Amino acid sequence: MKVSVITTLYNYRRYIEDCIKSFLNQDFEDSEIIIVDDCSTDNPLDVIGKYIGERVRYVKLPEKANYSIAKNVGIKNSTSEILVMLDADDMLTKNGVSTRYSKLIEGYDFVHGPCIVLNKGKQYRAPVWKRYLQNKSFRNVHAQTVMLRKDIHRKIGLYDEELWSSSDYEMWGRIFTHGFRIGFVEEDVSVYRMHSKQMHRSAQKLKELATITKRVKEKIEKRKSGLSDIEMLV
Repeated sequence: MKVSVITTLYNYRRYIEDCIKSFLNQDFEDSEIIIVDDCSTDNPLDVIGKYIGERVRYVKLPEKANYSIAKNVGIKNSTSEILVMLDADDMLTKNGVSTRYSKLIEGYDFVHGPCIVLNKGKQYRAPVWKRYLQNKSFRNVHAQTVMLRKDIHRKIGLYDEELWSSSDYEMWGRIFTHGFRIGFVEEDVSVYRMHSKQMHRSAQKLKELATITKRVKEKIEKRKSGLSDIEMLV
């Protein structure tokens, strides 16, 4: 497989089939999706089971962990050298993989782009700022639009497992400050679903938002000069 899509799952049974179908509907077939189930309680395997095969893989964690740990398990289980991150409640556009792959093989390490937002049955394109197009700020990278080379995780580490939220943001901080080649595509590559059950809308996340944001900024700044505190992919 040329590309591995890493999908973390926790209690998104109602959305996971749309996610899988969007993957199988890609115009890029040399790929796999690895669904990492963080001990969901809504029986997602009842939905996923009929799709499991060579291209659709399912891994269930032995005990409840967190978003970052689930991502790292997916990365470690992937068979490809190119990775895509996609949450279980979101979807790929039909050429979402091929568009980024074509850009990546031009010589980039990390490629991202815009997405379509799905909110209460209405679709619209997420705003694209000038600095987004110019790759001047990792703050404008949407987590559901990223494709990267696995070698990045060998050089600057895996996701920070201490962070149960905002670990994507911290990862982009590492990538943008350690000299990797960043590419951008202008086509929409994913569909980002907004709903009340999203992790970042949880009561816990909203309550701890200021603390999490501060911790992430501190980690980004610290890791500009050293990465000894983060696990490397081997």
